[in-house]
Amino acid sequence: MRRAAKVDANHVEIVTEFKMRGCAVLSLAPMGRGVPDLLVAFGGVTWLVEVKGPKGKETEDQQKFALQWTGCRAIVRDVQGVKDTVEIMIAQMVKLRA
Repeated sequence: MRRAAKVDANHVEIVTEFKMRGCAVLSLAPMGRGVPDLLVAFGGVTWLVEVKGPKGKETEDQQKFALQWTGCRAIVRDVQGVKDTVEIMIAQMVKLRA
């Protein structure tokens, strides 16, 4: 039996903020093994997002995953991190549509 996924205290706040900004969000937290916590999409652009508290550090598994992942990925700690990530996603969306 798989144990319950451990999520950071700000996980719900971060998910809520992405959704308020029009993003689709899927929690990947139960996957474990270094896979980032969230799959976030906006306007055809998709990112993996690791949620961390203000002083949280990546685990060794998360670092290994990040080194091997060739797609877009962010570490988000607060509402400003959500805002910054969505702004980058919008810029990517605009480039894709140009």
